[in-house]
Amino acid sequence: MGLKEENLLRAGTTLLGFSRERVQPLGFIALPISFSDDNGYAMNMVSFAVIRAKSGYNAILGRTTLNSFGMVISTPHLCTKFPTSSGVVTIRGDVRQATRCFQIATQLVVDQLELRESQPVVPQEMVINVILEGKTLLKL
Repeated sequence: MGLKEENLLRAGTTLLGFSRERVQPLGFIALPISFSDDNGYAMNMVSFAVIRAKSGYNAILGRTTLNSFGMVISTPHLCTKFPTSSGVVTIRGDVRQATRCFQIATQLVVDQLELRESQPVVPQEMVINVILEGKTLLKL
């Protein structure tokens, strides 16, 4: 996109990541976002938090953005709809691309896990004393 860090608006905000880690954004930037199909068109200015992170996604649209368009989301159908003055706009996702983004995001999480050296399991003999009426009857 040709953006530089000096284009970002600085803010002392800390974000909470998906796994509850704290993330310090590099800054924020407002960009025009538009959606359209044959039934209509809508555009809003959206403020994005820019972070330094590996991700399978270019951008994540939050509830505030989705609500500003009046979007109704159906994740099983990979589809969103929203009203415009000229009709209801329907945006359909690409199943292959969505699957690929999910695979990349999942692999990034796996790559960040600290793998422990596993210790071999050593069989242990277990003795259980069964006591009935003060007498040891059997050992298992």
